[in-house]
Parts: sequence; structure tokens; C-alpha cells
Amino acid sequence: MDRDTFNLAKAYKEIANKFTKDGWIDICRHTGELDDSIYCCLVKPEAIKDYLKGHQWGIHKGEEGRPCIIGEYEEGEWKSIYQSFSEKDFEPFLYYKYFTHIDERYIDVSEEFVNYFQLYEKGSKNDRTFIFFNEIGDPEEVLVITGTNVRIKKKFLMEYLSIRQLHFSICFEYMVMATGQPSDYDAEYQDKDYVSNDANYNHLIRYIPYLDNRNLQSWILGKIIIPFDPKKSGKTWYDKNTDHETFIIGYDEEGEEKAVQCDSEEHKFFTPVYFKKEVLQKYYSNPEKYTVDGFSLTSKALSLKIDNNNNDYVVVFLNDLRMLPQKEQLHWKHYNIPPSPEMGISGSYYDTMIMGNWARKSDAIDVRFKQEYREFNKKWLKKFGWEFYKTPVGTDLLHFEALHLPTNESVSEFCDQMLNVVKFTIDSLNEGMLTKELEKVENEKGISKLERFLRSKNVVFPDMLEFLRHLQSLRSGMIAHRFSNANKNCQKAMEYFNITGGNYREVGVDILLKSLFTINTLSIEFLE
Repeated sequence: MDRDTFNLAKAYKEIANKFTKDGWIDICRHTGELDDSIYCCLVKPEAIKDYLKGHQWGIHKGEEGRPCIIGEYEEGEWKSIYQSFSEKDFEPFLYYKYFTHIDERYIDVSEEFVNYFQLYEKGSKNDRTFIFFNEIGDPEEVLVITGTNVRIKKKFLMEYLSIRQLHFSICFEYMVMATGQPSDYDAEYQDKDYVSNDANYNHLIRYIPYLDNRNLQSWILGKIIIPFDPKKSGKTWYDKNTDHETFIIGYDEEGEEKAVQCDSEEHKFFTPVYFKKEVLQKYYSNPEKYTVDGFSLTSKALSLKIDNNNNDYVVVFLNDLRMLPQKEQLHWKHYNIPPSPEMGISGSYYDTMIMGNWARKSDAIDVRFKQEYREFNKKWLKKFGWEFYKTPVGTDLLHFEALHLPTNESVSEFCDQMLNVVKFTIDSLNEGMLTKELEKVENEKGISKLERFLRSKNVVFPDMLEFLRHLQSLRSGMIAHRFSNANKNCQKAMEYFNITGGNYREVGVDILLKSLFTINTLSIEFLE
């Protein structure tokens, strides 16, 4: 055994740091490394002075001050009084659960703490995580139980302590047994107390007789206090942040950009604020959580009216932005742009959201494509009894909802979105039904099946089929988000779409327009 281990150097370091590391606090532990044990409890302010007079814990695992019945005489009559906790000055935060008739053991957490933060519990009894969801629905781990080890995120503990005005005691014990003399470890026999305003512990080094070996003991026993912060006693997690961000709405008389708070009373009626399309990328990238369409951004935690019916920018009315949590306001503020003369509310948004005319389709090509796609498939099914495009389900449905015009000139996003266009057009062709009444052709691909189906109906659309074949070739060269120079068909497709390397949004518009043209052409020929 080395000197630091015998002198419990690790223990002193943990005590000095109040068992805190990287924003987390260890509040329960039992290991064999130093035969160390940690536990905790809540202490009332009026009892803290007496509590710190000794180094004894005052509360123990399995004896946490459970509910009890106190008996007393009152006016000569014996009465039983129920108490939530047997120790009036202490309140348990953790509970060791064990039962005489089964072997299962586990630790429970104060229900009051769990209920205060509305924590979601995930996992098994001996391997649990308690999760907090903030105002925009993002998860954050608060407390983790792994066997007999428990750690808690400090900021949540501090709020709980402060709002309840209770102190938190971390009780600890470390012990090692060794052979030889204290001098072998640069130590000496001692029975030393360490007392301060927030700690009381004892380090005992002694010889224990009658043991055959390892009869030299180094033992630390005591507790430290994490006090509540009186300044935070009125601050709760569910207090709404009343701070509102400023957004550019135009220009002042000097030609400078004019920015006002989104809760402005002066500009509360239909004041448009403009944003780059990239503001939506965060939400498109997480379709499991967010839904974006031409008129709104929604999730379980937020809802925002937006005009997403322009190809180059997004519009939100100023006062609608105040509905966002401040964290989200900051995100939108980053993409805020000043208006220019050609900008404005889209006709589809004005007719639909302001005038209440729901008949008008979106002016944005990506939103319009998805609208026409669904409508076409419904009409085809109604007329012929089978779907022209197989309906997306499961995760494919999420990808369909998130399909959008690339928000920037990134080749990565261009490839992702154009692969989705291929997925929901060429790859989703109902090939079985297209060739059901036709002669079978070995190794025939989807576009060729579509061409034979059209010819069987005495219809030929060479421009449409050329577009689809070039789109398919482009898809084949999109592996790993790069275009293959060795793929001659891909090179021809790049020439067909005029891809220069810096015009991906422009090409994306062209592909979506041609995809929309494909749907409209088929609709006119077969459904009208």
C-alpha cells in the first residue's frame, strides 16, 4: 500500500471539492476501493448548528427517517400522531429499499424532488436516469442511479435546496487497513477533528489489537454541508423568462437598421420580420421532434406561425416571436435579415392565414411539391384503386415531412434533399401495379417500367422520362456526398442540371420544379 492510499489523499480531495466534479455531485456511493461510503440528507436551518457539533451522520442507509407514529398522552388520553419523518430535524433525500421476503435491493429518490422538476424516469430500478425537459422539449439528465451509486446535477439540487430553504448534508466514511507502523506511510497515530462552518469530520489512525494482520487502521468519518442560497429562494425553473430579443424590422430615418423587441406594443400588428432559410435547418434536421410546413413550425413544446412559402426567406410577424423561449429567440435572431423592396408576405400565406382562404397552394416550391404529391396520390388511388407512389410510412414519413429546398449552397445538404426527392418519386413508384397487366421483362428498372406503362396507354413524355433518368444518374453519383468523376452517366446528369459547384439551391429549385411538372403532367393526362 502506498503513502497516499493509507493517508486517504483521495478522500481529502473529494471532501475539499464537496464531491463535485464537472457540475455533478456524488451523493451516494459504496465501493471497496477505500471501503468508502457516501450518503446524504436534508437538514433544516434551525438544526444545522447542533448538527455540525459532531461528526456523526445523524441519518443512515436503511434508517432514513421513514414515516412513523408518535405516541403521547394528551389530557390523560393516549393518542397516536403520524409524522412524515421520524427525525424532526432531518429529511431523507434517498431511500434504501430492501425487503425481507425477496433479495432485490434498490435506491429511491425523494418524490418531492422528482415532482418539483417533473422528472421523467427511465431505466430499471438499479440503473435509472431522471430526465428534465426544458421549455422547448430538450432533455437534460438530472440524476443518475447506477447500482448503489447516485450522482446529481448541481444546478438542479441548488434550486431545490434554495426554494425549500434546506441545507444538504453529504455524509462520508473512508477506511483502509494496513500492516506495519504509521511511520511506514509518513503518518502518525492520531484522532484529529476537522471542524468548520460547513464541515465536521475526524481522521483516526490507530492500532487495532488481536487482528492477525492488517491491524493498522486509517479512518475518516464525517459530513460536509452544501448550504442553500437565500438569493435564489424566489427563483423557480417554471418562471417564464420575461426577456425578449430585438429583431430588425426595417430602417430608421438615418438609413440605419431598426431593431425592436418582439413584445413591442408599438409594432404589435402584422409587422413582418425576415429570416434566412437556414433558420429552419435546425428543425428540418430533427423531424422526430419538429414539423415544418408552409404556415407553421410545431413540436410538443412550441408552436410558431411562419410564412415558409417563399423560396429564399422565411417571414414571421414580430409579436409572434415572443411566443418562443428566449433560447429559441436567440437562434432566430442569428438568421434575422433586413427587408428589401422585393420581399413581402407570400400570397398563399396572406390568403390562407390572414384572409382565411384555404384553397390557395403554397408559393414555395418544396412545400408546393409535397402538397401536390399527396393530392395526386389520393386522386390516383380513388380513380384506379392503387397508389401511383407508395405512401411513405415510419421513418420515411418523417423524411418526407422534412423534405425541403436546400437552405444553403452546401453539397451535403443538396445531396441529402435530392436523395429524398428520388426516394419519394423514382424509388416509390408502384412498379408492381404499373406492370401488372404487362409482359414481364427481366431486370427492368422502375423508370423503364413507367415508360412501358405510359406507352401501353398510348402516352409518351420524352422530356419527363429524360429528366427522371438524369435524376436517377445523379443519385447514383451521390454516394458519400460527392459526385463520381468516373461515373459517365453522373457527369451527363451534372451537365443536364448545370451543376457548377456553387449553385446547389438553384439546381434544387430546378429539380423540384421538374418533379412538380412530372406530377402535374400525369395528373392532366390521367386524372382530369
